[in-house]
Amino acid sequence: MQTVPFAHLRRSQREAATIPVILVVPSEGSKDHEACMIDVSHLGVRVRTALKLVPGEQVGVVPKGEFPHAVPTRLMWLPTRVVWVRGEPGLWFVAGLEFLQTLPT
Repeated sequence: MQTVPFAHLRRSQREAATIPVILVVPSEGSKDHEACMIDVSHLGVRVRTALKLVPGEQVGVVPKGEFPHAVPTRLMWLPTRVVWVRGEPGLWFVAGLEFLQTLPT
């Protein structure tokens, strides 16, 4: 079993997810960008994308395609903030997005 370094330091438990999503970037006139959700917690999501996101930038996450109900409706319209980005230009980026509003329980 593969362990994740520092996983014990996380503020909330993550659940693995492989869900195609659209990232909506308000600073680009709400242009849509394809991405894939890697995991989700009640505090945010981790996504893989070709888009170079910038820490501090606000981004919307919307499920797409055949999976519109895979993400609870309450996640569909919540804004997020980019917390961190890893990757290299020309390849995939992985980014941590934090929800800006508390999710209803």
